[in-house]
Amino acid sequence: MRNPPPGYQTVSPYLLYEDAAAVIEYLRKAFGFEQRLAQTGAAGRTHYELVLGEDGLVMLGQAGESFRSPRSLGVQPPSMVHVYVDDVDALHARATAAGADVTELETAPVGDRRFTATDPEGQVWVFAQRVAEPPAG
Repeated sequence: MRNPPPGYQTVSPYLLYEDAAAVIEYLRKAFGFEQRLAQTGAAGRTHYELVLGEDGLVMLGQAGESFRSPRSLGVQPPSMVHVYVDDVDALHARATAAGADVTELETAPVGDRRFTATDPEGQVWVFAQRVAEPPAG
């Protein structure tokens, strides 16, 4: 028995959404995530797994009676999901064309070219590409 099991990372974000199906469609259209799993969990809610590339796993769940999304709670941002990609400029263009709520591209002092996107329920995603080595220090 291997831990984590094949196809999973040691740490993976798990995000709850009030309309998980709509957010999954948004993530697929705007950023190229692919759905690899959808099943009913023990609590009777749907559990989803999305992947980006070979190792970019994000788990999503349909919020229920005792769960609320960041937007409905008025918490902004409660957390951020950081994703490294190979071509952040192309992804920014794709997301913009898909109508995603994105910021302008910037280069951070640590050497990442990046932008943020806020999904339909208020979760903040950071997409970045390392373009320079960070300064020593």
